[in-house]
Amino acid sequence: MAEFEISLAKVEDSELLVRHRVDMWKEIRPELAEKTEELKDLTRNWIKTKLSEGKLVGFIAKTPTGTVAGSGCIWLREDAPRPFNPCLESPYLISIYTEEGFRRMGAASLIVQCAIDWSRARGYRTIGLHASGAGIPLYERFGFKMTTEMRLML
Repeated sequence: MAEFEISLAKVEDSELLVRHRVDMWKEIRPELAEKTEELKDLTRNWIKTKLSEGKLVGFIAKTPTGTVAGSGCIWLREDAPRPFNPCLESPYLISIYTEEGFRRMGAASLIVQCAIDWSRARGYRTIGLHASGAGIPLYERFGFKMTTEMRLML
């Protein structure tokens, strides 16, 4: 395991978060690579806006020398009260990405743990996410469970 330090993303870190989100999608769904590139400007604007509003919290993992190893974000989505979560917003973990040379060294685990700690410290009771096949084992180690969520593509 390598040693990483976590910093919270600022608006100035938007390009890094955009690159990691785009690269994540390209790895998860290579057939959508062209579409992902087309959405880069929209993604950039969304990330900058949400960071500025405090509705996106980015976690950046760096080596002690400052090299970026990975990043991930909590998106605070508007939500309806539910029996297990009375909050009107809910943290949703998105865009967990580790640079190729740092995979399987603990960066993603540290980012997920920091996101959990951040959410718990603010009184949130749940965290949602959509896991890729490769990400499922990581999230299961933290206690995430599959749910019955469904989707219809229109």
